[in-house]
Order: sequence, then C-alpha cells, then structure tokens
Amino acid sequence: MNKNNLQIDDCWNRIGVWRTGKEQCPELDHFVHCRNCSVFSKTGRKLLRSKPPENYRSELTKIFSTEQDVKAINVKSALVFRTGSEWLALPSHIVQEIVNMRPIHSIPNIKSKALRGLVNIHGRLRICVSIGRVLGLEKLRKTKNQLDSDYISPERLVVVMQENHLVVFPVSEIKGIISYTAEMIKDPPVTVSGSKAVYTMGIIHLDGKDIGLLKDKPLFKTLTKDFK
Repeated sequence: MNKNNLQIDDCWNRIGVWRTGKEQCPELDHFVHCRNCSVFSKTGRKLLRSKPPENYRSELTKIFSTEQDVKAINVKSALVFRTGSEWLALPSHIVQEIVNMRPIHSIPNIKSKALRGLVNIHGRLRICVSIGRVLGLEKLRKTKNQLDSDYISPERLVVVMQENHLVVFPVSEIKGIISYTAEMIKDPPVTVSGSKAVYTMGIIHLDGKDIGLLKDKPLFKTLTKDFK
C-alpha cells in the first residue's frame, strides 16, 4: 500500500518498546510504555487527521475481499516484573496502572504477613500488599560494582483489580507487557517448592530470564483474605 508523504519519526520502533536494536529511549524510565508518551499520541492524531494516500480505498477493498487462511492462535498477555530476585508475571487484564513508588503507611495491630499498609493512589487510600512475602522470596542484594554495570529501573507500585477488589503491590523492577501462548509455558522445575510452587502456573523463558507465570485468582485470594 502506498504511504503518505507525511514525515513520521516512528521512534517507538527504533528506540521504544517495539525496538529491534539495543538503544532504548530514556523516557521509558518514566512512561514505561510508548502509548503513555505524548510523542506517540500526537503522531497518532497527526496520522488520523491526514488525507488518505492515493488508491487507498481500492487497495483496501482488494485486501479485505481476498479470502484469508487464518490459523486460530490463543495469544495472551502478561505484565512482567521483578520482586526480590525473581521475575514474575500476572495477566495484563487485571492491571489497572503502574505508578511511581510512594510512602506506604503501616496499619497498627495487623498480623497479616501479606499486608504492607495503605498507600495514596490519586487521593484515595488503597490496600498495599506484598507478593514477595506470600511467595517467600528473598530480597535481591547487589554489590556496588554490579549496580554500576547492570541497569535497574526504579521501584514501582502496581495497581490491580481482582474480583472487584483494588489492591496495590510494590515491585523492584518493571520489564513490561509480553505476549505468550500456551506452548510457551513450561512446567516449573522440581526445585520450586512451598508457596511459590502453589501459586506458579508455569515458567516462560524470555530474553534469558525464567519468568514465573502466577495464578492470579488463588494468589489474590490469599493476599486479601484478612481484610476483605
């Protein structure tokens, strides 16, 4: 299909989340995903307001009138994050937003090991829980030399909605949204035991990392059982 004469800098393909090279846009530290960036949205509006290229309608008609041999593929998406030393993933449809780290206010006389306290999200106090405590994960300890050589993104708070309950949990690092199929999920190794084994659906190997795909419903049932 012919292209417009519009001058578009598709930075999201060069240095953004869909990049093929190693160079990364520094704004991703703040926006996490290109769709949250004003450059991406302004370019989208510019394209929508532009005139269609020559023969646009006829070419589209030809494309859509051609019978396609489409194979059904059940693709799902998940948010990948690091808690302590472990890379984990949760279904992206339960994720409401990701916000910068902020003070977590403790609640007195609460014995739940999962409850961290309350955190202010857009002017409302929300329950803050710890996935790491429930899974029994250890905190990541790095030497100064490792911290200098290996980039670690800032801590974040992930806001999720599960069974009409909005909860927040802190993470050490955000990798982003991934797409996966059932064929990519492998059984957890026999070394995985205890709470981690109970709440882990399987392992996805991606970019040299073993990512634990979590069972969101039983996990959040445990996380919220003491304060629903």
